[in-house]
Amino acid sequence: MTCFMSSAIKRALHTTTRALNYESDFLLKTSINEIRNIGIIAHIDAGKTTTTERLLYYSGLTNRIGNVDNGDTITDYLTQEKDRGITIQSAAVTLPWKGKKINVIDTPGHADFTFEVIRSLRVLDGAVTILDAVAGVEAQTEKVWKQAKDLNIPTMVYINKMDRDGAGYGRTVKEIVGRLGTRAILVNFPYFVKGKDQKDVFKGVVDVVNNKLIEWNTSSDVDGREVSVSDISKESAVYTDFINAKQAMVDYLGEYNDQIVEHFFESDDYTTVDKNLLNATIRDLTIKNLITPVLCGSSFKNIGVQPLLDAIVDYLPSPTDVTPPQVIGVKNNSVPTKIDSKVGCIVNNNKNLTAALAFKVINHPNRGLMTFVRVYSGKLQPNSTIVNSRTGEKVKIGKLLVMNGENPLDVKFLTAGNIGVITGTDEIATGDTLIGHAVTKSVNGINKNETSLKLLPIDIPPPVFSVSIEPTTVSDKRKLDSALGVLLKEDPSLKLTFDDESGQSILSGMGELHLEITKDRLVDDMKVNADIGDVNVTYKETITKDVDFVEIYEDGDNENEHQYGISLSIHQFETPFHEFIQCLHETKTFNSEDVYMLDINTAIVFDKAAVPRDIEKELAKPIWTLNISYEKIINAILSGATGSLQMGGRLARLPLQNLVIYVNQWCVPDLKDMQNVSGLIKITRETINKGLNSLDDNDFTLLEPIMNVKTYVLESDVGTVSQDLMSARNANILSIEDESDAGVSAREWADNMERTFVPYDPTMQYLQKNNGVNKLVISSEAPLREMIGYLNKLRSLTKGRGIYDMQFKGMERTTGDRVKQILEG
Repeated sequence: MTCFMSSAIKRALHTTTRALNYESDFLLKTSINEIRNIGIIAHIDAGKTTTTERLLYYSGLTNRIGNVDNGDTITDYLTQEKDRGITIQSAAVTLPWKGKKINVIDTPGHADFTFEVIRSLRVLDGAVTILDAVAGVEAQTEKVWKQAKDLNIPTMVYINKMDRDGAGYGRTVKEIVGRLGTRAILVNFPYFVKGKDQKDVFKGVVDVVNNKLIEWNTSSDVDGREVSVSDISKESAVYTDFINAKQAMVDYLGEYNDQIVEHFFESDDYTTVDKNLLNATIRDLTIKNLITPVLCGSSFKNIGVQPLLDAIVDYLPSPTDVTPPQVIGVKNNSVPTKIDSKVGCIVNNNKNLTAALAFKVINHPNRGLMTFVRVYSGKLQPNSTIVNSRTGEKVKIGKLLVMNGENPLDVKFLTAGNIGVITGTDEIATGDTLIGHAVTKSVNGINKNETSLKLLPIDIPPPVFSVSIEPTTVSDKRKLDSALGVLLKEDPSLKLTFDDESGQSILSGMGELHLEITKDRLVDDMKVNADIGDVNVTYKETITKDVDFVEIYEDGDNENEHQYGISLSIHQFETPFHEFIQCLHETKTFNSEDVYMLDINTAIVFDKAAVPRDIEKELAKPIWTLNISYEKIINAILSGATGSLQMGGRLARLPLQNLVIYVNQWCVPDLKDMQNVSGLIKITRETINKGLNSLDDNDFTLLEPIMNVKTYVLESDVGTVSQDLMSARNANILSIEDESDAGVSAREWADNMERTFVPYDPTMQYLQKNNGVNKLVISSEAPLREMIGYLNKLRSLTKGRGIYDMQFKGMERTTGDRVKQILEG
């Protein structure tokens, strides 16, 4: 038996000099091919933050292991995260391993913070999905897995908590195949020894690729730093499982790589197939999303983390291994992008163009607003000028940083493929595209049309819960407004509206916990004195009758001249919005670049003939020569429309949704003399208000949020739970089926699940049954109003055994008594 300690682990013992050399020795010398941008995603309590703390420690970046229960972790640094032991914001850290640089984002697992996961996935190249070995694949796991796969993000799985009673590696692997719909490749599997009480004790892993048995010394004084590696003898208790796992690996990988088959036939021995060839094939198929490497460990017990780090750099892609991001131009036209193996993504065939996406804004207690960015092309430099393509404005940025949890480290630049932080500006919001010059610190050498380029924006889910909020006294108003402004910049899934009649501000969010955390931050962290109401469901209004034509034109100095003017129509719709947009794109009157989304279910559509002739001529030029950018002009119309719809409902002054505003024509004064767009905002708002005022009260109705609900219960509880859903929850039950058939997986994955080899697992009996009783899933649609507090009721009905997952389906119209019921509270 041979003992070893990796150089990275040794460095953990000498971290006093590590931080000093962090920038010069590591960050600036890493090529783009040596970068891994990964996310850690999972169900709540699967061990994401605990695992991240070990990644930091064993990479040599920290000299201690943070503990979630003690509230001293690096990545969970908000007060609420430390108090509750959960991740709320996605935290970014950068760490070294085997000459590579890993940018890690630890994301929340709670459904209320889904937006944090969405905006993190947007900038990742790969992901590690962490599963609880006792719970297996859970509802939120399936949801996040689907989000990652929808973005074609290569993913590997780490089965955590193998030390727990009831941990089932084989059962969990079967669930990965059957419920997530993927081919699992066992990179390692658990190794147990008998304890004093003859119970199995998790001690290490069997490395299937390298034919090794790896054991950890779990004494508290070594923190998992002592690891022993040995060959697997034929007399070993795990030898048979190892050979079967190796055969399964070689056979499946050989279907894609003939060299593996040739290596096997040379010796007729699965264990002699070249490990480098196996690793290269696993990497290739992982990046192509054809397989999912599976590893295991116990992060809390410090077992299995180093092999996980190895797998991250060995199997997950670099920025040059993935498809380049889609970039759109000034009129939503597609802009060419390509991947260069040395410099990364090149946008618009311009190697000097820097393009970065702001995916998160936070308010740091010492450094103020910090903007997290992913650099896609070029090089971002500190103290330089960039352009925010959403606003068209030049922005002066301060320092550039990388984050070690809450501890920022200065860097001299951020090159393509890197994730870092911009400081010194409050003019950037989540989802903004930042354009700059890769060589100089100004944008003077960039074509003005290129400063309008946009990386695809982040989709923001609609908020479905809200609270009223008012300053306790008049003197508290300024501090409250300032604090809310900071929170809205940090979290775009929060929405704030103001009711002139009541004088109340309405803050909307993704869930009850989401708003509770926001309230705690306002009161406890920001020390704001405010009266905050109870959490309520967020409703909207819509119209049931179209406004076919409305216009307002301001007269100019000459008889045939207008200052500002716009003509438009306002249309309702009831079909799913994506179907409506698809039909719109199929017409000859509109193109995709003519459609601008105001929110998830409301759009402004510009007729092809709507753009004034002077602006059309300007757009045809290679360089925009006017004082005000085209984006700012269009944004003025969008802003005017948003202002009209914000409290445009007739029944309860609620925001109007499920509308399409068709702009038939618009005009502005002489463009060369135009200095601002306030007149265009004003005329748009007045015209839409005029159209809405032409409708009767009966032409308005309420929209309420409807949720897709999956309730997981034992067969014996189906009747009781179904009855409660239909009667008390006003739910429409869609189906009742076996849990194994109800997730992402289709039925054809059941055969793959049966054929997948897994080592012996005493918990396998729970794969299909739970104590001899089938577990079923009830799929239904229900109004959110009736689902508030459902978890406590479900636990009562099922003696604590039932769980459920709920996702937003859409806003649906209500009629008659239901409208009255909602309005009366």
